[in-house]
Amino acid sequence: MGLRYHRASAPTGLTTRQPQTELSMEPLGPPQAEPSSTTSRKALLLAFENAGYLTPAIALLVDLAIFSGGVALVLASTPLWVKILGSMLVTAGIVRLFLIGHDACHGSFFKSRLLNDIFGRVAFLPSMTAFSLWDVGHNVAHHGFNNLKGRDQVWAPFSKEEFDALPRHRRVLERIYRGGAGWGLYYFLELWWKKLYFATKKQIGASRAKYQWDSVLVTAGMVAWVAVVALVAERTDQNFWLLLALAVIVPFALWNVVMGFVVFVHHTHPKIAWFSKRHEWQRHRAYLSATVRVRFPFGIDRLMHNIMEHNAHHLNPRIPMYSLRRAQAVLEERFSESFQAYRMTWQSYRDCVRSCKLYDYANHAWLDFRGQVTSRVPLEDAPPAAAAA
Repeated sequence: MGLRYHRASAPTGLTTRQPQTELSMEPLGPPQAEPSSTTSRKALLLAFENAGYLTPAIALLVDLAIFSGGVALVLASTPLWVKILGSMLVTAGIVRLFLIGHDACHGSFFKSRLLNDIFGRVAFLPSMTAFSLWDVGHNVAHHGFNNLKGRDQVWAPFSKEEFDALPRHRRVLERIYRGGAGWGLYYFLELWWKKLYFATKKQIGASRAKYQWDSVLVTAGMVAWVAVVALVAERTDQNFWLLLALAVIVPFALWNVVMGFVVFVHHTHPKIAWFSKRHEWQRHRAYLSATVRVRFPFGIDRLMHNIMEHNAHHLNPRIPMYSLRRAQAVLEERFSESFQAYRMTWQSYRDCVRSCKLYDYANHAWLDFRGQVTSRVPLEDAPPAAAAA
């Protein structure tokens, strides 16, 4: 049975309480006046909600140029190594354009909602991501309930009992997904194919005309893309299948690999908890603590529109990508003990993959596929006022 998305409010934000510096959930009901000695949540987060027009327009044009330039290199009558370089540029363009679409879907790219709706869909075309389906799966389910199983669909681990009850082929797939290099297959099958492209009511719990129309839109975009490749191959007497592979198939496959990897490391770590009960999820403030900020070697994370500044992004998805790094710096300066952060190395990734196969939701421990404990997750309760909120 597919996961069902419910559009419900979820607490997000940041506040402090004296004398301790704490992250807590905002109380329900009318806004409460905060002591002057504390840092207002709105004062801290709203200052970075600075979506505009010129900066996002330049970013969009740059990424469209990267994508188009890569396609041109592949389709031109050039040596194979130039075509391969072009294929890598196409992949980079797809990734970066997707991240623009992601921001636009949050309403944080352009200041105008109309521009976000239009150019978000344009930016999603190369990755074949249906804008409205991404909204319901990502904005509602993931951001509303990250790391709460049954609501968040992204890399939710099975318990040992659930895993043992799976059909044999699905157990094999899960071993591949969590084997250290199965991110692309996971994203393609479990997320894109099932939930982001002509998703059925069984998968997402609802059926809307806009879901179908957005899926039709990205399909039309792909048909046009392939048609251009076919036309160029015929006019220039080049091998159609080679051009199709390097201009379309390989970049799309690599895009799935990159996206699957990024979402894996965002919310999977031996010290990151998952929850099956909402009251427990709220008590431990998983909406704040179950996110990791990762630094990649050679500054690669800087090339990904700052999406690895993931703590700040989850605290306030309305912060545009071009302000996330500054917002993250403020959070780390004031609340460094409240977030997980690490620098990606081969050893850190290997430890993460080896540890995070299955999850014991009752005792909060990561398990291997045999059910042996690999890492116990330390949990800290929110302060009484926060837990009651």
